[in-house]
Amino acid sequence: MGLPRLILALLAALTSTTLAKSTRSNSVLLSQVKTLTLRADQETSHRRVSPLPQLACVGGNAKGLYGVDIMRCKNAGSDYDTEDIQWTCSASLPDEFKLGSTDVICEGYDGPDDPYVLKGSCGVEYRLVLTEAGEKNYGRNAFERAYRQPSGQNAAGALFNLLFWGVFAGESALVGPKAT
Repeated sequence: MGLPRLILALLAALTSTTLAKSTRSNSVLLSQVKTLTLRADQETSHRRVSPLPQLACVGGNAKGLYGVDIMRCKNAGSDYDTEDIQWTCSASLPDEFKLGSTDVICEGYDGPDDPYVLKGSCGVEYRLVLTEAGEKNYGRNAFERAYRQPSGQNAAGALFNLLFWGVFAGESALVGPKAT
């Protein structure tokens, strides 16, 4: 009776060790990752949290004016400890744009502080900024872009728009609300 229990215990231990190894096979120590290639049309792998876009523009004065298609980030070493990785990211952009700050975010395998991350779970939050050429083409800020005249519009067209809307607003003010 003792031998079957021993065999059963050994099998259970071997199975749990094998299972633990196989589930850890899709994790990687973040400091061992040399480069990341991220794409706008793909989501991150996920295990404990919902998937995210691999690339997300979160700010900058050019947010919404251009979408980065592919970004490459390189491991630039650690900062405070071996797993506090610094990344340098680059993307091919038109002359009007440049990358602002970038933040590489990965899902910790067993928790948020785990130095091992799930393979494919990294994404980048970035800021997109206008260059001097971009400011000439798009304006310096959202307010300026919203009220910028189309390049083909001349002074006569602007005067017509001003008169039309002035008459429309004046007419609305004279008519007033209907009495009930």
